[in-house]
Amino acid sequence: MTTNPSIVEHLSSSKDIALMIGEIFGIFVVGLCIGLMGAIKKNKSSFKFTQKQSKLFSEQHSRIHEMLTELRVVSRASRCIIFQFHNSGSFADGTSIKRFSVTHESSDPKVSSILLESQDVFLTRYTDIVPIMQRQSGEIIDVNNISSSVFRSGLEINNVEYFSIIPLKCVDGLTPLGFVCCHWCSAELLNEIEKEGISRNKLQELIINTVQNINTHLTHIK
Repeated sequence: MTTNPSIVEHLSSSKDIALMIGEIFGIFVVGLCIGLMGAIKKNKSSFKFTQKQSKLFSEQHSRIHEMLTELRVVSRASRCIIFQFHNSGSFADGTSIKRFSVTHESSDPKVSSILLESQDVFLTRYTDIVPIMQRQSGEIIDVNNISSSVFRSGLEINNVEYFSIIPLKCVDGLTPLGFVCCHWCSAELLNEIEKEGISRNKLQELIINTVQNINTHLTHIK
């Protein structure tokens, strides 16, 4: 039986196209694998510390935790927490998803930690925090005096009766880095300080000064 030359040419052409597509796909896969390996290698290398760097990193964060604990003890707070802003992905329109997470916490043994429940939190759910930070007054606020919201519910769930929020800034002094939040789970804790002759304004000033020192340490971590 004689094969039609046009069919042979068509089959040959189809074979060439298939081979070409296979080669392109193969190159793409190899390139993807190399890229992934490079990314993994880069990420691994970014977490490699020299002994000196590891010691310095540990000392810096230990000092921040010590300052946070000192603030909690002196102010009689139930918790003192550092929240830091970060981006994680983007929305469909390309705008970044703004979040915040707890990075340091000092809690009284009598109260529960909120460290694990406060990771990758959407800032849009807690917009109440923004105007409080903008005041930068370190004001100690009664939870009953703020409007009903997710923020207030979160405080109430964690038995917070009073709180104070102080902003943290990046090295330029303008860009928001995060904030320090102090929780008092009982009004008696604040009354104790007043009985010792420390006014509310004096306490707020103490909190602001301590947070400024914490801010300085945070922005100089290598």
